[in-house]
Amino acid sequence: MLTTKEAAALLGVSPRRVNNLIEVGALKAQKFGRAWMVDEASVRERVQAKPQRGRPRADAGVETARYTLMCHDHEVLAFTYHGRTGSVAAVEPLDGIAWKPFGVGRRDREPNRYDMAEWLRDRAIPGLRPHLPSALRDLAVRTPAVLMFQSWGLSLSDPYWFRPEGVEVSWAAVNYYDNGYDEDFGDLMLTGLSPRNAGEPAFADGRPASGAKGAPAITRSPDTATNGMLSKTWVRRRGTDYLIKGGTGNENREPYNEKLATRLLERLLDPNEFVPYAVTERHGRAYSSCANMAGPDTELIPAQDVLTAFGITEGRDLHTGYLRALEELGVEDGRRLIDKMIVADYLMANFDRHTHNFGLLRSVESLDGYRVAPLFDHGCGFYSRATTAELEARPYVWESHPFREYPSQQLALVEDLAWYDPSALDGFLDDIAEVMGENPEIDKRFIAAVQKQTERQIQTVNDLAAERGVVVAGW
Repeated sequence: MLTTKEAAALLGVSPRRVNNLIEVGALKAQKFGRAWMVDEASVRERVQAKPQRGRPRADAGVETARYTLMCHDHEVLAFTYHGRTGSVAAVEPLDGIAWKPFGVGRRDREPNRYDMAEWLRDRAIPGLRPHLPSALRDLAVRTPAVLMFQSWGLSLSDPYWFRPEGVEVSWAAVNYYDNGYDEDFGDLMLTGLSPRNAGEPAFADGRPASGAKGAPAITRSPDTATNGMLSKTWVRRRGTDYLIKGGTGNENREPYNEKLATRLLERLLDPNEFVPYAVTERHGRAYSSCANMAGPDTELIPAQDVLTAFGITEGRDLHTGYLRALEELGVEDGRRLIDKMIVADYLMANFDRHTHNFGLLRSVESLDGYRVAPLFDHGCGFYSRATTAELEARPYVWESHPFREYPSQQLALVEDLAWYDPSALDGFLDDIAEVMGENPEIDKRFIAAVQKQTERQIQTVNDLAAERGVVVAGW
Protein backbone atom coordinates (compact mmCIF):
# COMPACT_ATOMS: atom_id res chain seq x y z
CA MET A 1 0.00 0.00 0.00
CA LEU A 2 1.14 3.54 -0.77
CA THR A 3 0.31 6.91 0.71
CA THR A 4 -1.36 9.38 -1.65
CA LYS A 5 1.90 11.34 -1.72
CA GLU A 6 3.89 8.25 -2.76
CA ALA A 7 1.28 7.37 -5.39
CA ALA A 8 1.39 10.92 -6.70
CA ALA A 9 5.18 10.73 -7.05
CA LEU A 10 4.97 7.50 -9.06
CA LEU A 11 2.23 8.87 -11.31
CA GLY A 12 3.81 12.29 -11.68
CA VAL A 13 0.68 14.09 -10.52
CA SER A 14 -0.50 16.00 -7.46
CA PRO A 15 -1.85 14.29 -4.31
CA ARG A 16 -5.17 16.03 -4.97
CA ARG A 17 -5.27 14.37 -8.40
CA VAL A 18 -4.70 11.00 -6.70
CA ASN A 19 -7.68 11.69 -4.41
CA ASN A 20 -9.78 12.46 -7.48
CA LEU A 21 -8.75 9.19 -9.10
CA ILE A 22 -9.69 7.31 -5.94
CA GLU A 23 -13.11 9.00 -5.81
CA VAL A 24 -13.98 7.94 -9.36
CA GLY A 25 -12.67 4.38 -8.86
CA ALA A 26 -9.65 4.73 -11.14
CA LEU A 27 -7.33 3.70 -8.28
CA LYS A 28 -8.00 1.05 -5.64
CA ALA A 29 -7.59 2.35 -2.11
CA GLN A 30 -8.65 1.88 1.49
CA LYS A 31 -9.35 4.59 4.04
CA PHE A 32 -7.67 4.51 7.43
CA GLY A 33 -9.09 7.28 9.61
CA ARG A 34 -8.99 10.35 7.38
CA ALA A 35 -6.14 9.13 5.15
CA TRP A 36 -6.26 6.99 2.01
CA MET A 37 -3.81 4.15 1.37
CA VAL A 38 -3.54 3.30 -2.31
CA ASP A 39 -3.13 -0.18 -3.77
CA GLU A 40 0.36 -0.24 -5.26
CA ALA A 41 -0.60 -2.68 -8.03
CA SER A 42 -3.30 -0.34 -9.35
CA VAL A 43 -0.79 2.52 -9.38
CA ARG A 44 1.78 0.43 -11.30
CA GLU A 45 -0.94 -0.65 -13.73
CA ARG A 46 -1.86 2.97 -14.37
CA VAL A 47 1.76 3.98 -14.91
CA GLN A 48 2.17 1.26 -17.55
CA ALA A 49 -1.08 2.17 -19.32
CA LYS A 50 -0.43 5.91 -19.23
CA PRO A 51 0.37 7.63 -22.56
CA GLN A 52 3.76 9.24 -22.95
CA ARG A 53 3.84 12.67 -21.41
CA GLY A 54 5.63 15.71 -22.68
CA ARG A 55 4.70 19.00 -24.24
CA PRO A 56 2.90 18.78 -27.51
CA ARG A 57 4.01 20.96 -30.35
CA ALA A 58 2.31 24.33 -30.15
CA ASP A 59 -1.15 24.13 -31.72
CA ALA A 60 -0.83 20.35 -31.98
CA GLY A 61 -3.89 18.76 -33.50
CA VAL A 62 -5.57 21.98 -34.57
CA GLU A 63 -3.10 23.71 -36.94
CA THR A 64 -5.48 22.87 -39.78
CA ALA A 65 -8.07 20.26 -39.00
CA ARG A 66 -11.54 19.13 -39.94
CA TYR A 67 -14.25 19.02 -37.27
CA THR A 68 -17.92 18.30 -36.86
CA LEU A 69 -19.85 20.76 -34.73
CA MET A 70 -21.98 18.58 -32.47
CA CYS A 71 -25.03 19.25 -30.30
CA HIS A 72 -25.31 16.27 -27.99
CA ASP A 73 -24.99 13.50 -30.63
CA HIS A 74 -26.53 15.54 -33.46
CA GLU A 75 -24.09 16.23 -36.29
CA VAL A 76 -24.79 19.92 -36.95
CA LEU A 77 -22.19 20.97 -39.51
CA ALA A 78 -18.69 20.10 -40.70
CA PHE A 79 -15.97 22.73 -40.94
CA THR A 80 -12.22 23.19 -41.29
CA TYR A 81 -10.44 25.26 -38.66
CA HIS A 82 -7.08 26.95 -39.17
CA GLY A 83 -5.39 27.26 -35.79
CA ARG A 84 -2.75 29.73 -36.92
CA THR A 85 -5.17 32.30 -38.35
CA GLY A 86 -8.37 31.46 -36.45
CA SER A 87 -10.23 31.25 -39.74
CA VAL A 88 -12.85 28.74 -40.84
CA ALA A 89 -13.38 27.12 -44.24
CA ALA A 90 -15.50 24.51 -45.97
CA VAL A 91 -18.61 24.81 -43.81
CA GLU A 92 -21.06 22.03 -44.67
CA PRO A 93 -24.50 21.72 -43.01
CA LEU A 94 -25.30 18.16 -41.90
CA ASP A 95 -28.44 16.28 -40.92
CA GLY A 96 -28.54 17.90 -37.47
CA ILE A 97 -28.44 21.50 -38.76
CA ALA A 98 -31.68 22.25 -36.86
CA TRP A 99 -29.57 22.10 -33.68
CA LYS A 100 -27.10 24.78 -34.78
CA PRO A 101 -26.22 27.37 -32.13
CA PHE A 102 -28.25 30.59 -32.19
CA GLY A 103 -25.09 32.64 -32.59
CA VAL A 104 -23.93 30.97 -35.82
CA GLY A 105 -25.51 33.34 -38.31
CA ARG A 106 -29.11 34.33 -38.98
CA ARG A 107 -31.92 31.85 -38.49
CA ASP A 108 -33.19 32.27 -42.04
CA ARG A 109 -29.96 31.29 -43.81
CA GLU A 110 -27.38 28.53 -43.77
CA PRO A 111 -24.27 29.36 -41.71
CA ASN A 112 -21.14 30.41 -43.56
CA ARG A 113 -17.48 30.39 -42.56
CA TYR A 114 -17.59 33.98 -41.28
CA ASP A 115 -20.55 33.24 -38.99
CA MET A 116 -18.77 30.18 -37.65
CA ALA A 117 -15.45 31.96 -37.09
CA GLU A 118 -17.14 34.78 -35.16
CA TRP A 119 -19.03 32.32 -32.96
CA LEU A 120 -15.80 30.45 -32.20
CA ARG A 121 -14.03 33.68 -31.24
CA ASP A 122 -16.81 34.56 -28.81
CA ARG A 123 -16.66 31.08 -27.29
CA ALA A 124 -12.94 31.11 -26.44
CA ILE A 125 -11.23 32.80 -23.48
CA PRO A 126 -10.76 36.51 -24.36
CA GLY A 127 -7.19 37.56 -24.94
CA LEU A 128 -7.16 40.09 -22.09
CA ARG A 129 -8.14 37.57 -19.38
CA PRO A 130 -5.66 37.73 -16.45
CA HIS A 131 -3.15 34.85 -16.32
CA LEU A 132 -3.94 33.73 -19.87
CA PRO A 133 -0.38 34.36 -21.19
CA SER A 134 1.14 32.14 -18.50
CA ALA A 135 -1.44 29.41 -19.21
CA LEU A 136 -0.63 29.46 -22.92
CA ARG A 137 3.08 29.38 -22.15
CA ASP A 138 2.82 26.51 -19.67
CA LEU A 139 0.74 24.43 -22.07
CA ALA A 140 2.82 25.32 -25.15
CA VAL A 141 -0.24 26.64 -26.96
CA ARG A 142 -0.37 29.75 -29.13
CA THR A 143 -3.98 30.93 -28.74
CA PRO A 144 -6.96 30.45 -26.40
CA ALA A 145 -8.94 29.04 -29.33
CA VAL A 146 -6.47 26.16 -29.53
CA LEU A 147 -7.03 25.47 -25.82
CA MET A 148 -10.74 25.37 -26.53
CA PHE A 149 -10.33 22.87 -29.35
CA GLN A 150 -8.09 20.70 -27.21
CA SER A 151 -10.99 20.44 -24.77
CA TRP A 152 -13.41 19.45 -27.54
CA GLY A 153 -14.97 22.94 -27.23
CA LEU A 154 -17.04 21.61 -24.33
CA SER A 155 -18.82 24.03 -22.02
CA LEU A 156 -21.03 23.97 -18.94
CA SER A 157 -23.43 26.50 -20.49
CA ASP A 158 -24.54 24.60 -23.59
CA PRO A 159 -24.30 21.17 -25.30
CA TYR A 160 -22.04 22.09 -28.24
CA TRP A 161 -18.68 20.46 -28.90
CA PHE A 162 -16.20 19.78 -31.69
CA ARG A 163 -15.57 16.22 -32.81
CA PRO A 164 -12.33 15.84 -34.80
CA GLU A 165 -12.63 14.14 -38.16
CA GLY A 166 -11.99 10.40 -37.90
CA VAL A 167 -12.61 10.26 -34.15
CA GLU A 168 -15.30 7.91 -32.88
CA VAL A 169 -16.68 9.39 -29.68
CA SER A 170 -20.10 10.20 -28.23
CA TRP A 171 -21.53 12.97 -26.06
CA ALA A 172 -21.95 10.48 -23.19
CA ALA A 173 -18.23 9.76 -23.28
CA VAL A 174 -16.96 13.35 -23.27
CA ASN A 175 -19.43 15.71 -21.60
CA TYR A 176 -18.47 17.29 -18.28
CA TYR A 177 -21.77 16.56 -16.56
CA ASP A 178 -21.22 12.79 -16.60
CA ASN A 179 -17.44 12.59 -16.77
CA GLY A 180 -16.26 15.48 -14.60
CA TYR A 181 -13.28 17.69 -15.41
CA ASP A 182 -9.86 18.69 -14.12
CA GLU A 183 -9.61 21.82 -11.95
CA ASP A 184 -5.87 22.49 -12.04
CA PHE A 185 -6.10 24.52 -15.24
CA GLY A 186 -8.80 26.59 -13.54
CA ASP A 187 -6.44 27.30 -10.64
CA LEU A 188 -3.97 28.73 -13.11
CA MET A 189 -6.62 30.89 -14.80
CA LEU A 190 -8.02 32.08 -11.47
CA THR A 191 -4.85 32.72 -9.48
CA GLY A 192 -1.84 32.39 -11.76
CA LEU A 193 -0.69 29.22 -9.98
CA SER A 194 0.79 26.71 -12.39
CA PRO A 195 -1.30 23.60 -13.05
CA ARG A 196 0.14 20.53 -11.39
CA ASN A 197 -1.09 18.02 -13.93
CA ALA A 198 -0.83 19.74 -17.31
CA GLY A 199 -0.52 17.16 -20.04
CA GLU A 200 -2.19 14.33 -18.13
CA PRO A 201 -4.74 12.06 -19.75
CA ALA A 202 -8.04 13.71 -20.47
CA PHE A 203 -10.39 11.62 -18.35
CA ALA A 204 -10.58 11.13 -14.62
CA ASP A 205 -9.81 7.43 -14.90
CA GLY A 206 -6.83 8.02 -17.18
CA ARG A 207 -8.36 6.33 -20.26
CA PRO A 208 -9.42 7.99 -23.49
CA ALA A 209 -13.17 8.24 -23.85
CA SER A 210 -14.91 5.04 -24.83
CA GLY A 211 -14.36 4.57 -28.54
CA ALA A 212 -12.35 7.79 -28.87
CA LYS A 213 -9.91 6.54 -31.49
CA GLY A 214 -7.24 8.98 -32.55
CA ALA A 215 -8.46 11.77 -30.27
CA PRO A 216 -5.94 14.58 -29.60
CA ALA A 217 -4.60 15.38 -26.13
CA ILE A 218 -6.98 17.80 -24.43
CA THR A 219 -6.88 20.17 -21.50
CA ARG A 220 -10.14 18.81 -20.09
CA SER A 221 -11.48 22.00 -18.57
CA PRO A 222 -14.74 23.93 -19.12
CA ASP A 223 -12.73 27.09 -18.48
CA THR A 224 -11.39 26.90 -22.03
CA ALA A 225 -14.90 27.66 -23.36
CA THR A 226 -15.94 30.23 -20.75
CA ASN A 227 -15.74 33.85 -21.88
CA GLY A 228 -15.61 37.09 -19.88
CA MET A 229 -12.78 39.40 -18.83
CA LEU A 230 -12.47 38.64 -15.10
CA SER A 231 -10.47 35.69 -13.79
CA LYS A 232 -12.76 32.72 -13.21
CA THR A 233 -12.97 28.96 -13.00
CA TRP A 234 -15.50 26.14 -12.67
CA VAL A 235 -15.43 23.72 -9.74
CA ARG A 236 -17.65 20.80 -8.83
CA ARG A 237 -18.69 20.40 -5.20
CA ARG A 238 -21.10 17.70 -4.01
CA GLY A 239 -22.40 17.18 -7.53
CA THR A 240 -23.05 20.87 -8.29
CA ASP A 241 -20.98 22.99 -10.66
CA TYR A 242 -20.07 26.47 -9.39
CA LEU A 243 -18.50 29.38 -11.24
CA ILE A 244 -15.85 31.06 -9.09
CA LYS A 245 -15.07 34.58 -10.23
CA GLY A 246 -12.50 37.13 -9.11
CA GLY A 247 -12.38 40.89 -8.86
CA THR A 248 -9.96 43.61 -9.90
CA GLY A 249 -7.27 45.58 -8.11
CA ASN A 250 -6.34 45.55 -4.46
CA GLU A 251 -9.84 46.52 -3.33
CA ASN A 252 -11.39 43.49 -5.06
CA ARG A 253 -14.88 45.00 -4.98
CA GLU A 254 -16.64 42.78 -7.52
CA PRO A 255 -17.20 39.62 -5.39
CA TYR A 256 -18.83 41.67 -2.63
CA ASN A 257 -20.91 43.55 -5.22
CA GLU A 258 -22.27 40.19 -6.46
CA LYS A 259 -23.33 39.32 -2.92
CA LEU A 260 -24.86 42.77 -2.42
CA ALA A 261 -26.74 42.48 -5.73
CA THR A 262 -28.17 39.19 -4.46
CA ARG A 263 -29.49 41.01 -1.38
CA LEU A 264 -31.14 43.58 -3.66
CA LEU A 265 -32.67 41.02 -6.02
CA GLU A 266 -33.97 38.92 -3.14
CA ARG A 267 -36.03 41.96 -2.17
CA LEU A 268 -37.36 42.79 -5.65
CA LEU A 269 -37.64 39.60 -7.70
CA ASP A 270 -38.98 36.08 -7.50
CA PRO A 271 -36.39 33.42 -6.53
CA ASN A 272 -36.30 31.92 -10.03
CA GLU A 273 -35.58 35.30 -11.64
CA PHE A 274 -31.97 35.71 -10.50
CA VAL A 275 -28.85 33.69 -9.71
CA PRO A 276 -27.77 34.03 -6.06
CA TYR A 277 -24.09 34.70 -5.32
CA ALA A 278 -22.01 34.11 -2.23
CA VAL A 279 -18.49 35.23 -1.33
CA THR A 280 -15.94 32.47 -0.95
CA GLU A 281 -12.20 32.45 -0.28
CA ARG A 282 -9.45 30.74 -2.23
CA HIS A 283 -5.73 31.15 -1.68
CA GLY A 284 -6.37 34.03 0.74
CA ARG A 285 -8.48 36.15 -1.65
CA ALA A 286 -12.24 36.66 -1.88
CA TYR A 287 -14.17 35.45 -4.93
CA SER A 288 -17.82 35.27 -5.85
CA SER A 289 -19.49 31.90 -6.33
CA CYS A 290 -22.72 30.89 -8.05
CA ALA A 291 -24.27 27.59 -9.12
CA ASN A 292 -24.61 26.76 -12.80
CA MET A 293 -28.02 27.73 -14.20
CA ALA A 294 -27.70 25.45 -17.25
CA GLY A 295 -27.41 21.68 -17.45
CA PRO A 296 -27.00 18.77 -19.88
CA ASP A 297 -30.50 19.35 -21.29
CA THR A 298 -30.73 23.13 -20.85
CA GLU A 299 -28.86 25.69 -22.94
CA LEU A 300 -27.99 29.27 -22.05
CA ILE A 301 -28.36 31.53 -25.10
CA PRO A 302 -26.68 34.94 -24.69
CA ALA A 303 -28.74 37.91 -25.84
CA GLN A 304 -26.06 38.62 -28.43
CA ASP A 305 -26.80 35.28 -30.08
CA VAL A 306 -30.52 36.10 -30.14
CA LEU A 307 -29.73 39.43 -31.79
CA THR A 308 -27.47 37.70 -34.31
CA ALA A 309 -30.10 35.08 -35.15
CA PHE A 310 -32.72 37.78 -35.82
CA GLY A 311 -30.36 40.06 -37.73
CA ILE A 312 -30.55 42.86 -35.16
CA THR A 313 -27.36 44.93 -35.39
CA GLU A 314 -25.90 47.75 -33.31
CA GLY A 315 -27.30 50.38 -35.64
CA ARG A 316 -30.88 49.42 -34.76
CA ASP A 317 -32.97 49.82 -31.63
CA LEU A 318 -31.75 46.79 -29.67
CA HIS A 319 -34.49 47.13 -27.05
CA THR A 320 -37.36 46.98 -29.55
CA GLY A 321 -35.64 44.33 -31.63
CA TYR A 322 -34.86 42.11 -28.67
CA LEU A 323 -38.41 42.28 -27.31
CA ARG A 324 -39.81 41.39 -30.74
CA ALA A 325 -37.45 38.42 -30.91
CA LEU A 326 -38.66 37.22 -27.49
CA GLU A 327 -42.25 37.54 -28.64
CA GLU A 328 -41.56 35.54 -31.81
CA LEU A 329 -39.85 32.82 -29.75
CA GLY A 330 -42.89 32.56 -27.49
CA VAL A 331 -41.13 33.80 -24.36
CA GLU A 332 -43.68 34.40 -21.64
CA ASP A 333 -43.54 37.68 -19.74
CA GLY A 334 -40.46 38.79 -21.68
CA ARG A 335 -41.18 42.52 -21.50
CA ARG A 336 -41.77 42.51 -17.76
CA LEU A 337 -38.61 40.51 -17.03
CA ILE A 338 -36.50 42.86 -19.15
CA ASP A 339 -38.10 45.77 -17.27
CA LYS A 340 -37.03 44.14 -14.02
CA MET A 341 -33.46 43.83 -15.29
CA ILE A 342 -33.38 47.51 -16.27
CA VAL A 343 -34.68 48.63 -12.88
CA ALA A 344 -32.30 46.37 -10.96
CA ASP A 345 -29.32 47.58 -13.01
CA TYR A 346 -30.35 51.18 -12.41
CA LEU A 347 -30.59 50.67 -8.65
CA MET A 348 -27.15 49.07 -8.48
CA ALA A 349 -25.60 51.45 -11.06
CA ASN A 350 -24.48 48.51 -13.18
CA PHE A 351 -22.47 49.79 -16.14
CA ASP A 352 -21.64 46.37 -17.60
CA ARG A 353 -24.96 44.79 -18.67
CA HIS A 354 -23.67 43.77 -22.08
CA THR A 355 -25.35 41.36 -24.49
CA HIS A 356 -23.29 38.39 -23.34
CA ASN A 357 -24.39 38.48 -19.68
CA PHE A 358 -28.14 38.18 -20.04
CA GLY A 359 -30.24 36.05 -22.33
CA LEU A 360 -32.50 33.01 -22.59
CA LEU A 361 -32.68 29.37 -21.61
CA ARG A 362 -34.14 26.66 -23.83
CA SER A 363 -34.57 22.89 -23.85
CA VAL A 364 -31.84 21.37 -25.98
CA GLU A 365 -33.39 18.32 -27.60
CA SER A 366 -36.85 19.75 -28.29
CA LEU A 367 -35.46 23.19 -29.24
CA ASP A 368 -38.29 24.94 -27.41
CA GLY A 369 -39.26 26.05 -23.92
CA TYR A 370 -37.66 29.46 -24.36
CA ARG A 371 -37.65 31.54 -21.18
CA VAL A 372 -35.71 34.50 -19.85
CA ALA A 373 -32.57 33.35 -18.04
CA PRO A 374 -32.20 34.34 -14.37
CA LEU A 375 -30.26 37.57 -13.92
CA PHE A 376 -26.53 37.03 -13.34
CA ASP A 377 -23.20 38.88 -13.39
CA HIS A 378 -23.54 42.10 -11.37
CA GLY A 379 -19.95 42.65 -10.23
CA CYS A 380 -19.69 46.00 -12.02
CA GLY A 381 -22.56 47.47 -10.04
CA PHE A 382 -22.43 49.60 -6.91
CA TYR A 383 -19.77 51.97 -8.26
CA SER A 384 -17.06 49.36 -8.67
CA ARG A 385 -14.84 51.79 -10.59
CA ALA A 386 -15.69 55.02 -8.72
CA THR A 387 -13.59 56.77 -6.11
CA THR A 388 -14.88 58.08 -2.80
CA ALA A 389 -14.22 61.65 -3.93
CA GLU A 390 -16.28 61.17 -7.10
CA LEU A 391 -19.23 59.77 -5.16
CA GLU A 392 -19.10 62.50 -2.51
CA ALA A 393 -18.85 65.39 -4.97
CA ARG A 394 -22.14 65.06 -6.86
CA PRO A 395 -24.69 62.55 -8.16
CA TYR A 396 -22.59 59.98 -9.96
CA VAL A 397 -23.35 59.35 -13.64
CA TRP A 398 -22.34 56.09 -15.30
CA GLU A 399 -22.71 54.84 -18.85
CA SER A 400 -25.54 52.33 -19.03
CA HIS A 401 -25.97 49.29 -21.28
CA PRO A 402 -27.23 47.55 -23.34
CA PHE A 403 -30.20 49.53 -24.67
CA ARG A 404 -29.39 53.18 -23.96
CA GLU A 405 -26.22 55.09 -23.14
CA TYR A 406 -27.68 57.20 -20.33
CA PRO A 407 -29.20 55.51 -17.26
CA SER A 408 -32.22 57.83 -17.16
CA GLN A 409 -33.02 57.06 -20.82
CA GLN A 410 -32.75 53.33 -20.24
CA LEU A 411 -34.91 53.51 -17.13
CA ALA A 412 -37.54 55.41 -19.14
CA LEU A 413 -37.98 52.31 -21.33
CA VAL A 414 -39.76 50.63 -18.41
CA GLU A 415 -43.50 50.89 -18.98
CA ASP A 416 -45.03 48.70 -16.29
CA LEU A 417 -43.94 48.92 -12.66
CA ALA A 418 -46.94 47.12 -11.15
CA TRP A 419 -44.53 44.41 -9.96
CA TYR A 420 -42.38 46.94 -8.08
CA ASP A 421 -42.87 47.18 -4.33
CA PRO A 422 -41.06 50.23 -2.93
CA SER A 423 -41.38 48.96 0.64
CA ALA A 424 -39.28 45.91 -0.30
CA LEU A 425 -36.24 48.18 -0.30
CA ASP A 426 -36.73 49.32 3.28
CA GLY A 427 -33.48 48.58 5.06
CA PHE A 428 -31.44 47.95 1.92
CA LEU A 429 -29.04 50.78 2.80
CA ASP A 430 -28.15 48.74 5.88
CA ASP A 431 -27.42 45.78 3.61
CA ILE A 432 -24.92 47.97 1.77
CA ALA A 433 -23.11 48.75 5.00
CA GLU A 434 -23.11 45.11 6.09
CA VAL A 435 -21.90 43.50 2.86
CA MET A 436 -19.39 46.16 1.85
CA GLY A 437 -18.17 46.20 5.43
CA GLU A 438 -17.03 42.60 4.97
CA ASN A 439 -14.42 43.80 2.48
CA PRO A 440 -11.33 44.76 4.52
CA GLU A 441 -10.10 47.02 1.72
CA ILE A 442 -13.19 49.30 1.71
CA ASP A 443 -13.40 52.22 4.12
CA LYS A 444 -16.48 53.67 5.80
CA ARG A 445 -16.43 56.88 3.75
CA PHE A 446 -16.81 54.95 0.53
CA ILE A 447 -19.63 52.86 2.00
CA ALA A 448 -21.48 55.97 3.17
CA ALA A 449 -21.07 57.54 -0.27
CA VAL A 450 -22.49 54.41 -1.94
CA GLN A 451 -25.45 54.50 0.44
CA LYS A 452 -26.14 58.12 -0.44
CA GLN A 453 -25.94 57.47 -4.18
CA THR A 454 -28.14 54.38 -3.93
CA GLU A 455 -30.71 56.31 -1.92
CA ARG A 456 -30.94 58.73 -4.86
CA GLN A 457 -31.43 55.84 -7.28
CA ILE A 458 -34.20 54.37 -5.16
CA GLN A 459 -35.91 57.74 -5.00
CA THR A 460 -35.75 58.07 -8.79
CA VAL A 461 -37.30 54.64 -9.31
CA ASN A 462 -39.97 55.43 -6.72
CA ASP A 463 -40.79 58.66 -8.55
CA LEU A 464 -41.12 56.76 -11.83
CA ALA A 465 -43.27 54.11 -10.13
CA ALA A 466 -45.56 56.84 -8.79
CA GLU A 467 -45.89 58.23 -12.34
CA ARG A 468 -46.82 54.72 -13.51
CA GLY A 469 -49.56 54.48 -10.84
CA VAL A 470 -47.71 52.51 -8.14
CA VAL A 471 -48.50 53.62 -4.59
CA VAL A 472 -45.25 54.76 -2.98
CA ALA A 473 -45.22 55.40 0.75
CA GLY A 474 -42.43 56.40 3.09
CA TRP A 475 -40.26 58.24 0.58
